[in-house]
Amino acid sequence: MYDLGDIFKQALTDTKSAKIIENGYQSVSLLDVKIIKDDYTHEIDLLNTSKRYYTKLTDIQINYFKEKGWRYGVNILTLSNYGSKLNKIEESIRDEVNGKSSDKVIKQLKSKRESLMTKYTQLNNKLNDTKKERDNI
Repeated sequence: MYDLGDIFKQALTDTKSAKIIENGYQSVSLLDVKIIKDDYTHEIDLLNTSKRYYTKLTDIQINYFKEKGWRYGVNILTLSNYGSKLNKIEESIRDEVNGKSSDKVIKQLKSKRESLMTKYTQLNNKLNDTKKERDNI
């Protein structure tokens, strides 16, 4: 079990993460997650960056990080976001097919879905490989 301080340290040492160190705070971003630490209060927040407005993670989402660390939490949250986006695209395709039937819009939505499915599959495979490695230790 990790605390938020441990998770922040893991994020800082993650070579794939983008780091920002400003006057008064530090932040680290990877995929759909941003972790911020206030240098004065030492408060740490985890944010979901997949939407227009960043939102704080729920306690359940934070538990993914606490149980298995920074990278696992990032991957699980991002996969969840991809799944939600795929559902919305599927709905839009269904609405378009049943409604206006604009071939151009349908083609764009299918292209978006294919791109997102590729990202989802790659990230899911990476997560499964990590689980296998951990199980073999």
